[in-house]
Amino acid sequence: MRAVRKTMIASRRVVILGSPSLALAACFDKPCEERNPAQLGFLDGLKALAKPALASGNPLQIEEAVEQSIALADKVGAFSDWCGTLTKIEGTAQKVAVTVEIGRQVSLYAFNDWTLAFAGSVLDLFSTRTREPPPPGLSDPAIAALKTLRLGERISLSGRMGQIAGAGVFDWSRLFGKSEAEHRQFLQTPRFVARIEALAAEKKK
Repeated sequence: MRAVRKTMIASRRVVILGSPSLALAACFDKPCEERNPAQLGFLDGLKALAKPALASGNPLQIEEAVEQSIALADKVGAFSDWCGTLTKIEGTAQKVAVTVEIGRQVSLYAFNDWTLAFAGSVLDLFSTRTREPPPPGLSDPAIAALKTLRLGERISLSGRMGQIAGAGVFDWSRLFGKSEAEHRQFLQTPRFVARIEALAAEKKK
């Protein structure tokens, strides 16, 4: 019996001592997009709009949520030290397009070649406001940094939301008038265009 009691006491000590360690581990495992208040606020705002709209099954409510999500992104403007995962690199250094996941199923897209945008799945989301070719969506320092990064790597990024390749406000007009299924898809996996000024491997905190 004494041996059993000693074993139980030892087990309790392990649990008591282990709990703070688990709590600390949970803090370190916190998604990196939750460390920046501005980024977290944007993601929480998107979630607050999408969740009730998708649950309602009401096409009008879903369309309204899409409009409000776009307006929310438009209000972000410039951002700095956001955290994300580099999920796709397309093209070459001169004609590059990148996709960065900045939250669960929320992505930023930037490109340096207009034809890459037309070749991708986002074709219907773009429209040119001018016949002049837009300037690059990734700065030269961002491209240089991109060459040192790996797909699937956590990165920090700075730039400006809601621009097509760094010029002209992102035109969402073509999204409206779409079917309920397409609006629903947007709310489930929103993808925004951004001008990316800087990229760097995420530092462990």
